[in-house]
Amino acid sequence: MASFPFPDDLRTLQRQLHAVRNELTALHAHLPPRPAGTEAFVDEDGFEHPATPAWTDEERQTVDALWARQRELAHAVTVHPFWSTLGADQIAARAALKHLDGTAESDDAVETPKC
Repeated sequence: MASFPFPDDLRTLQRQLHAVRNELTALHAHLPPRPAGTEAFVDEDGFEHPATPAWTDEERQTVDALWARQRELAHAVTVHPFWSTLGADQIAARAALKHLDGTAESDDAVETPKC
């Protein structure tokens, strides 16, 4: 992969974005599957599904704050002035930035909330 002269502030933004996405992924792994919870039910095949708890207000606030921070960081990375200094290399540079410090990241790695 090509090397690009990313400015320090852009590198910092990308590292922060990785950290927030990792924190969201870890948090979702330990939260109940749905923010509102579910009642117990039996499906059409007769399989019983137990009730699941709802997220607490604190959990909701934490998730909302992390999603807001993720959007803020993603926007800051996307509109950074560095991108306008590149020509045809812009796409390759954006891909390279996502692998900064060997931390490969894909859209599949970020779990979205289950509603």
